[in-house]
Amino acid sequence: MFKRIACWIWSCCKRTGGAQATPAFDDLLPLPVVPGQLADVPGGQPNLLPVSALGQPLRVEVPMWPISQPERGEETLQVFWDGQVIFDKRWTVPVAPADLLFDVPVRYLVEGSPLLRYEVTLYNGALGKSHALTLTIDQTAPALATPDDRLLLDAQVIADGVTVEYLENNGDQLLAQVPGYLTPEVGDQIRYYWDRLPGDDDLAGEQVLTVDDLGVPVQLVVTGDLIRDRGDGDRHLHYRITDRAGNPSRASGVVTLVVKATAAPRPLSWPELAKASGSGETVTLDLDTLRGELEARIPDDAGVGSQEPVEMQWGTPGTTGAATLVGSPGTRVFSIPYQRLAAHSGLTLPLYYKATNDESSRRLVRVLPYKPYAPPPQVLEADADILSLAKVVGAAHISQRAWPLISTDQRVRVRMLGPGVEYPVLDAHPVTQAEIDAEMLGGTAAWTVPRTFLEGLALGSPLRVQVSVSLDAGLTWPSIPSFELQLRLVD
Repeated sequence: MFKRIACWIWSCCKRTGGAQATPAFDDLLPLPVVPGQLADVPGGQPNLLPVSALGQPLRVEVPMWPISQPERGEETLQVFWDGQVIFDKRWTVPVAPADLLFDVPVRYLVEGSPLLRYEVTLYNGALGKSHALTLTIDQTAPALATPDDRLLLDAQVIADGVTVEYLENNGDQLLAQVPGYLTPEVGDQIRYYWDRLPGDDDLAGEQVLTVDDLGVPVQLVVTGDLIRDRGDGDRHLHYRITDRAGNPSRASGVVTLVVKATAAPRPLSWPELAKASGSGETVTLDLDTLRGELEARIPDDAGVGSQEPVEMQWGTPGTTGAATLVGSPGTRVFSIPYQRLAAHSGLTLPLYYKATNDESSRRLVRVLPYKPYAPPPQVLEADADILSLAKVVGAAHISQRAWPLISTDQRVRVRMLGPGVEYPVLDAHPVTQAEIDAEMLGGTAAWTVPRTFLEGLALGSPLRVQVSVSLDAGLTWPSIPSFELQLRLVD
């Protein structure tokens, strides 16, 4: 651009007489600017003016041309609207930015594709002509289909209404096709309404046409959730189209449908827990006698559809030991993970299932108190019940065999006690999956008692290694240790 300007200035400076051709600078002039025009969209009408901008004069900006010296001679600006001059301005002083703003009178803002351009003449007679900006003025509203502009629906819906069965068999939605209308354009907005009472104009959704929508049937979707939210009874479906410029169509005709989309209440009976005792609302589960899988079952007579989505809930969601078991449609039996059992020791928890949006009656499971059982902890350097100080190099190492129903929800506390003294080995250690897989906890540098602690005890002193297990992530701890090893310290 700057190179072209420099060349043009040089050509102007070489002029020597009236017979020489007047230089032009058309390629240096940008298009005029109309701030109110809509941004273009792929496939849409170019440089479209909204109808809201047509009721008052239309503001236009002419970009300042790159070469201006009106103090050396008069400069002129002429703006053309479809070839007709609508703005003529002259300067002998520097051009102010406000001088390049003007308004197109309303009488020119009529339907069509007007060309907007301008010409600039400099003091030396040089003439520049901008390219034309082609605007689009659309004041014609979309014309709905004739003679019947109502939405096109499945004949079954017209005859039987919108039923629970229809929604179940059609992806939980109602499809409505827009009848073909005159001159559909990219950017047309179709707003559709699902009214409880005629004339409510209760919006159900909207769709804006793209290039891909032209020439093909346009389908509107009324979701099952919206249909159920607005209840059963007569419902009135209609639409209106507004083009991108803002011209609204007339309101379409109304299709009245009978809606019966609310499923009848169904009493979903308690889930079954075969290995619990009792048959009423509350059953009892003894974890100490549990063998094999713990299965919760949806009764065959529960009224759950054979392909209905289902899930079983063990415990209160969000609490330690709770589990949400999601089954594929048709699932009736759910295995409750062993890792989700011990945390409920001594508690009563709910057991229930969900089918679609319905929740079953809650069965209450009273879990008897459970005490983990396993061999006592071991000290690597000990021999039976004797710990020889001579065998302890740096530290004594402690380990603990895993117990049934161990899980990562559990925490472990380890202590070594001598006469009047205690050494805390671990406090609230989270059980890891690696420890569960190995069926062994400790035996590493973390489970140690330093030799210096043992050296502070008198030879012959009794020692106790205590392991306590919290079954509920450290919320509660047993009053007595879960496992204990008794030793005697010798030289």
